[in-house]
Amino acid sequence: MPKIGYIITLLLLALSIEVSAQSHNEFLGIPFGATRDVVIEEVMKMGYDAYDQGGHVQIPVFKFGELPVQVDFIFNKNDKFYAFELRTGRVEEARRGKTIEAVDYMSEQFTLKYGKPSQDPTVNETNLRDGRNVYQQWLGVKYLNGVTSVYKIDNRYYAVGLVEHRGLSREPLAQKKVKEKAAAAEPVF
Repeated sequence: MPKIGYIITLLLLALSIEVSAQSHNEFLGIPFGATRDVVIEEVMKMGYDAYDQGGHVQIPVFKFGELPVQVDFIFNKNDKFYAFELRTGRVEEARRGKTIEAVDYMSEQFTLKYGKPSQDPTVNETNLRDGRNVYQQWLGVKYLNGVTSVYKIDNRYYAVGLVEHRGLSREPLAQKKVKEKAAAAEPVF
């Protein structure tokens, strides 16, 4: 009898871990792999204006906890949602400390959702170089890569958080799309 209890306990534990892993496979309740139309519909249901920018759908003003950000839903070649990016507004040199605070806050929120990051923070106010400065990364999350960064461009600073689904980012172009493109290239007469 005790063996059956242990087996049932282990099975329930495995099931709860799998359910927990599946909850990481979305953003704002929108699952990775959703089509562009589904993403726009869900964003509008939440009361936000969604702007279709070609390769991505954008929410220009979104409250990420205490942090106002712009959200971009990014799509792959098959028009499936595979990544999202959070971006703060740009600030000048005198306020770069606010960008470090913002990237730290983003990193805390990513840690709450995706677990412990792969490394400790790697940049601070004193060692920022021009371009992208990776702050923290989450590489051990099943199917996902996450990164928070500080960008310094023309002495202006902003924080970026990016999460992408590894499988969907490398998904090959569906045959249906290839055939549609080939048919579109033929004359209609």
